[in-house]
Amino acid sequence: MTPKGLIVCLATMVSWAFLIVISKGLLLAYNLDPWIFTIIQLMFGGLFLIAISRKLGATMDALKSPYTWAYGIARVLSAACFTASLLYISAANAGFFGLVSVPFSALVFAVLFFRLPSFLEIPGHIIIILGVVLLISTLEGTYSNPAVYLMVFSEFAVVASVVIAEYHPQNQGDDLQERASLSGVMLVASALIMLISLAGLSLFTDGPATQSTADWISNLPLIDLTQVWSPTMWLAAIAVGITLRGVSMFLSMQAINLVGSQNYVATIAALPFTSLLFELIADKADYLPQAVPNPITILAGVIMTAGSLGILWARQRKFKAAAAFS
Repeated sequence: MTPKGLIVCLATMVSWAFLIVISKGLLLAYNLDPWIFTIIQLMFGGLFLIAISRKLGATMDALKSPYTWAYGIARVLSAACFTASLLYISAANAGFFGLVSVPFSALVFAVLFFRLPSFLEIPGHIIIILGVVLLISTLEGTYSNPAVYLMVFSEFAVVASVVIAEYHPQNQGDDLQERASLSGVMLVASALIMLISLAGLSLFTDGPATQSTADWISNLPLIDLTQVWSPTMWLAAIAVGITLRGVSMFLSMQAINLVGSQNYVATIAALPFTSLLFELIADKADYLPQAVPNPITILAGVIMTAGSLGILWARQRKFKAAAAFS
C-alpha cells in the first residue's frame, strides 16, 4: 500500500465516522425523521458525485437499466435503515453491526453463485457471528431492540447492492470518474422517486384522517411524513449530503481504486473505533449524549473485527497460493 493510498483510506474512515456522529447528533437535536433525512442526503450526495465526475452525459443511459434502479433502491434502503438504527444504539455499535455483512455476503454468494468460502475463512465467519450475538446481548431489549432488525435489513441491502453492482453492465470498467457518475445517477434517481412518493403520501394523509388511514399511518416505521416539507430537514440533509455523504462516497471509490478492495476493507474495519472516539469527543463538547462504553460491547467489537481481518488474511493467502501455482 502506497503512502497516498494509506492517507486516502484513513481520510475515508475519518469522513465516514464524522458523518455517522454528525448525523446522530442532528437526528437527536432536531428530532429529524431518519428515513427522509437519509433520502435527501443521498440525493444531494449523488449530485455531488455527478458534479465532481463531470461525466453526466455518458451515464444517463444507465437510467434505462433495471440494474440501476435496483442498486439505487438497495443503497437508499441500507443507508436509511443504518441511520434509523442510530436512534437506538451508538454510532460505534452500528459500525460493529456493519461487519455482519461479511458472513451475509458469503452466504449469499454461496447460495446464489456457488462461490463457497475457503476452509480457512470459516472460523472468521463464526467469530463474527459470535461477536454479533455478544453485542446484541449488551443492547437494551436485546433481540427485541429495533436496531437489530434495522441493521440486519441494512446489511442484507448492502450485500444486495454489491451483487447488483458487480453485474451492472455499465459498471465493468476501471474509470473512477465514470463509476462516480454512475453511482451518482443511480442514487439521485432512486432517492428522488422515493422522496416524491413520500411527498405524495404526506398530501394523501394531510388533514382529518379516518380510523383506517390513522391505523395505516401508524404502521409506517419511524416515518414522519410531515417532515418532507420541513425547512430544517432540508437544510440539515443538504448540508450533510454535500459536505459529508458525497465526500465520503467519493473517498471510498478513490481508496478502492488506489489500494484495492481487500486493503480498503482491512483499513475501514477500524471505522467503529473511530466512530467511538468521535462520540466521546462529541460527549465532551455537549453535542451528543453518550453513555460510558460498555466493556462487553468493546469486546464484542474487537472479536468481530478480528474475525473480519482473519477472513481477509485467509483470502490473501488463497490468492497468493493461486498465483504461485499459475
